[in-house]
Amino acid sequence: MLSGPVEIRRVRAQDWPALRALRLEALADTPIAYLETLAQAQQLPDSEWRGRALRGAAAGDSFQVLAWHGDRAFGTCVAFLRDQAAWLAAVYLAPTHRGQDLLAVMVGQCADWARAAGAPVLRLEVHEDNHRAGAAYRRLGFVDSGQRTPYPLAPGGDEVLMERPL
Repeated sequence: MLSGPVEIRRVRAQDWPALRALRLEALADTPIAYLETLAQAQQLPDSEWRGRALRGAAAGDSFQVLAWHGDRAFGTCVAFLRDQAAWLAAVYLAPTHRGQDLLAVMVGQCADWARAAGAPVLRLEVHEDNHRAGAAYRRLGFVDSGQRTPYPLAPGGDEVLMERPL
């Protein structure tokens, strides 16, 4: 159990250093979960990280939450609008904070934003070999759509499209 308060809130522009650190942690933890490599992310300039934080913080077609325990960000997810749907991406929860229903809160905030934006469905893609994430998404009500897309960073694997109505 966590001691002390946990805060899950929309990212702010000034959160970019925490966002960068968390993204690098996520890429090292589960490389097949993202469409970017750790090496690629490590090479990005600060201006890119500032831009990512600003996009998630600003009103528009994307929304990002960060989960905090004290002064450490330990979780994140992004929702964005595309093709008359909302998409969930860049989902990460540090191993020390898994299994405590915090993912449900983060995804719930993204779903609330997507619903308010008029999206009828929340979609995501998960690598077929990322069984832990797939199981977590099923617990949150996502179902396999039957659609597959080749994973671009590792030939031979597929991304599974999952969705949940809003």
